[in-house]
Amino acid sequence: MRKTALIVDDSKTARVVLEKMLEIHDLDVDHADSAESALSYLSENRPDIIFMDHEMPGMDGFEAVSAIKKNPATATIPIMMYTAQEGELYVGQARALGAVGVLPKEVEPVELSKVLESLRVIGEDAERREHYDEAEEDYVTGEYPSLERFDQDLGVLIQELFDQQRAILRRDLRDSQARIAARVADEINPPDAAEGDRPERWFDRNRTFVSQAVLAIAAVFAVGFAWLYWKAEQSGEVLLQQNIRLQRALESRTDMGTRGILQIDQQRTEYGEALESARAVALRSLEWAVNQTSQYGFDELPLGDFRLSVVSELAGRLAELDFSGVVRIESHVGNFCMSASATGGYALPDGDLMADQCDQIGFGPSEADELGLRQSVAFANFINLAGERDDGMIRYEIVSLGNSSPLLPYPVTAAGTPASEWNQVAASNNRVDISLYPDQP
Repeated sequence: MRKTALIVDDSKTARVVLEKMLEIHDLDVDHADSAESALSYLSENRPDIIFMDHEMPGMDGFEAVSAIKKNPATATIPIMMYTAQEGELYVGQARALGAVGVLPKEVEPVELSKVLESLRVIGEDAERREHYDEAEEDYVTGEYPSLERFDQDLGVLIQELFDQQRAILRRDLRDSQARIAARVADEINPPDAAEGDRPERWFDRNRTFVSQAVLAIAAVFAVGFAWLYWKAEQSGEVLLQQNIRLQRALESRTDMGTRGILQIDQQRTEYGEALESARAVALRSLEWAVNQTSQYGFDELPLGDFRLSVVSELAGRLAELDFSGVVRIESHVGNFCMSASATGGYALPDGDLMADQCDQIGFGPSEADELGLRQSVAFANFINLAGERDDGMIRYEIVSLGNSSPLLPYPVTAAGTPASEWNQVAASNNRVDISLYPDQP
């Protein structure tokens, strides 16, 4: 699905130039020649990114950004200020209003591509993001039983099978006893013969014999019934013992299943602990590696392009480790021994000048704090886009400690100390330290 960019600029030339660069990335481009037109456009459309000029007739770019961010329907659209304005103060004002960064009017295609990739408007990151959203939706709507739920269901199933088997055995035993009793009763008490067919005279003559025969037959049937009853009892006992053995076997299998599940849980716990330990070692190694290049030059921005390359590489490694937490970037300023230059600033002295002959050594605390926060526009844009680029998992904390926490102590006195030796210590203290603070589970 093609994505859309909205360019808001009263200059037709600027709109055409930026449009040509965006069309290279297969983006649909819409225009608005004023902030008012842009707000009207956004009432019916939702672009994937907005490039906003600053100085326009009527409502200016800052006012437009503020209005867009206050509207819940458009607040999540990333906005890049596309303007000739520059400087750290302007970047800070734009970010405070909700813009993700600032691009100059003479932006290079490579820099524009990096911004679009960082915002996931183009590139593989955009495709991965769409795939991740679909997978996440399937996971939320799907039903995935836990291992504990599986164990419970297995126990219920085994118990139901056991109850069914026991009921069947009891019913068969009860039916067998009922059939035996009914048959014996039928044989002992046969249906009465018809009154007219009974040989009454013979019976009267042989009453004693008949009585004895009946008693003998009853005794035989009694013995037979007792024997059949004993066999039924024996069969019932066998069935009962089979039932007990079946129950024990089922209970044993249940215990084995439970032990197996517990063993799997234990192995999973041990694996998780080993994985966390390995991640902790990897994070400490990364922290050590990035701080091997912590120093920066006397006239170099502490948070400039070089530091951007270090932090960008670190962010890639952290993403591979699924890191979630805070990256603290802490800048320190060295107290250099400086000589006044002809242009009104300061420079490092040449020759064998002694430290006590320098025009100035270091800066005041507040000025040193401000110097430690100096950063390039590219670095500021990278930090500001972190939330959208890393889904909020990696958060950056920028802190300047100025010259309050030197790594190496300075010479006790400047008198008798060469300026070059003093500045070697200052160079070691002129550094940027990076620390990693993962979120607690």
